[in-house]
Amino acid sequence: MAEFVDVHTHLEMPEFEKDLEETIKRAKDSSVTFICTVGTEPRYWDRAKEIATNHKNIYFSIGLHPHEATQYDKNIEKSLLNYLSEDKCLMLGEIGLDFFKNYSPKEKQIAVFQKQLDIAEELNKPVMIHIREAHKEAKEILKKRDLSGIIHCFSGTLEDAKFYIDLGYFISIPGTVTFKKAANLAEVVKTIPLDYILTETDAPFLAPEPYRGKRNEPAFVVQVTKKISELKNLPLEDVARTIKINTEKIFGLNSEKKAKLVYKIRNSLYINLTNRCSNRCVFCGKNRDFFVKGHYLKLDYEPSYEDILKETPDDLSSYDEVVFCGYGEPTLRLDIIKSLSGEFRKRGAKKIRLNTDGLASLREKRNMPFELKDFIDSVSISLNAADEETYNRLCKPGFPQAFSELIKFIEESKKYIKEVVVSAVAVPELDVERVKDFAENTLKVRFRLRPYNDLG
Repeated sequence: MAEFVDVHTHLEMPEFEKDLEETIKRAKDSSVTFICTVGTEPRYWDRAKEIATNHKNIYFSIGLHPHEATQYDKNIEKSLLNYLSEDKCLMLGEIGLDFFKNYSPKEKQIAVFQKQLDIAEELNKPVMIHIREAHKEAKEILKKRDLSGIIHCFSGTLEDAKFYIDLGYFISIPGTVTFKKAANLAEVVKTIPLDYILTETDAPFLAPEPYRGKRNEPAFVVQVTKKISELKNLPLEDVARTIKINTEKIFGLNSEKKAKLVYKIRNSLYINLTNRCSNRCVFCGKNRDFFVKGHYLKLDYEPSYEDILKETPDDLSSYDEVVFCGYGEPTLRLDIIKSLSGEFRKRGAKKIRLNTDGLASLREKRNMPFELKDFIDSVSISLNAADEETYNRLCKPGFPQAFSELIKFIEESKKYIKEVVVSAVAVPELDVERVKDFAENTLKVRFRLRPYNDLG
């Protein structure tokens, strides 16, 4: 069952005074398993702490909102520090800049924002940031800091979002994404990696469709997640699971670290055989962590045939495909691929696909596409370049002549395997059109562009 998160709400505000417990129950009944209630000024800080203390899956964050910047003084700073020492206070915020309403002078907002960022750096605390009509100024400030956190209720451009992600921030999507006129925010959600997206309500404000105009509440974050699922063209389960892991990462909570041997993304069933690789690709997600669409794939050991079958459903006929992959190069385990393939066919697998770097023939010194032809129906080969120099720079292969041997592998695969697709990761410096042209017009195979920094 999908679990949902609301990383930014305001349960401490008066709008929830009469029915707080009912509101929290509705969230729980809607499978909302994480809530962060955010105190924006001193009069709300104690209530935020109290709510978090009294409820298992509710945490809090406190800071001085830019609207209230003129309140900032030494006493408030001392109080702020006291709250930030609480175990369930996971972030400093909501802080930032709001040049849309300008309830506090711009200069004061900037000064108070800087002071609170100083505190966050000193305490090594992530920050919850409010930015409205002030992205230019906020970016100038944040790029000089060594911080991470959340850009709450995101309202900037796609370029703004990419800038914050490059700094290590997560982009939090509110209920406005469900509005008909939210084309800009929808484009941001479609484009940026799901691994950097969070969900929020900002309740009691900004209720999503179909609740627009009503008081917002954490249970409605389900509508936000559904809209992201629609925009990403991904199953709700995949989106919710990934966002839950994103939340645990940025809030410093312990994510489950038991490696998945068999896992589902979309309607494909993936088999995690190894973390060993032939290459050391500069764009590899392992350089960051071992999560793919919320699944943890770092193996403590390489699973046996029996280990895999224990985790594999008895009936595979409902899946579009079964894929040999892992966070490594599966052809390093050729024998288990061959053994499992036969069993998967007995269990009704419609299609068996291999994800590979295409260097198996070079490594094994024999024609691997010919050898694999009876065991797989489809092969996805990581091409990633149209020439040897680019390939070596991006993929850092462990073998000489790797690129020329990769091309030979592709040509041999065309002879023996029903479906051959080559792919490239859209790293910023890559000439994608050149790689696509090389794949389709020189190699005569299908080409798939894989998003940069967005695995699975």
